[in-house]
Amino acid sequence: MRARLACLLGCAYPILAVLGFAPRLTWLYLALCLALVIVIGELWLCALVREPVEPAARLGLATAAGLVTLPLIALLLHVLSVRIEGRSLAAGLAATVTVLGAYAIVRSPKIPAAAPDLRTLAAVAVPVVLALVIGGGAVLAYQRLPHPPEPGFTSLALDGWAAEIRGPVVFPAAGLAVPIRVSSAGRPPSTAPLRVQVGDRMIGAGEPVAIAADAIRSVQVHVPAPPDGCLHLIKISLGEASTVFYGRGPATC
Repeated sequence: MRARLACLLGCAYPILAVLGFAPRLTWLYLALCLALVIVIGELWLCALVREPVEPAARLGLATAAGLVTLPLIALLLHVLSVRIEGRSLAAGLAATVTVLGAYAIVRSPKIPAAAPDLRTLAAVAVPVVLALVIGGGAVLAYQRLPHPPEPGFTSLALDGWAAEIRGPVVFPAAGLAVPIRVSSAGRPPSTAPLRVQVGDRMIGAGEPVAIAADAIRSVQVHVPAPPDGCLHLIKISLGEASTVFYGRGPATC
């Protein structure tokens, strides 16, 4: 058992290193991801299942456990406010592999295992090869199919100090210079009116602002103070995109 675990860990860590840091090669990444799913699933079985399992059933359980592990790690990274990307996923999977391997080693009996016969090896190897061939062919075929272009977008968000707003903002009498972040992707350069709304009142006619193609820029927007100390909706819009927060004026309600 311990030799088997050492083999699994010896396969998992190099695969994670390649997936996390090596340049992206479609076929290589595809084969490594499929292998990693089976390795991680097998580690789950070694750690949690003590009874013997038929080879075909074990492969199915290992594949299912490995596939479930990936979204669970991504969900955990999201909860921890860690950006979900190749390196962070590889680090999370490496931690999972380490914990599973250590737990399985602690629980494993110190009895030398008998060498598997040829029929057992064939029962495990054939489904793995089929999974690699069928899965790889399916992914490659999907990549070669025509795909419609992703729709472009223009988004607006509070930037700078305004990005830290967590509640109503108390305005000084002179108003505030509010920074906003304008992001555009998949659209040609354009110009859109920038409008500010304080409560039910629209401020000005809307100053035209240039939106660059596939770029991010910061714009300072002057927002006048609300007319009183009551809670007012502050809305800043650029064309169809908008962002909002709440504010109070210096005067009492």
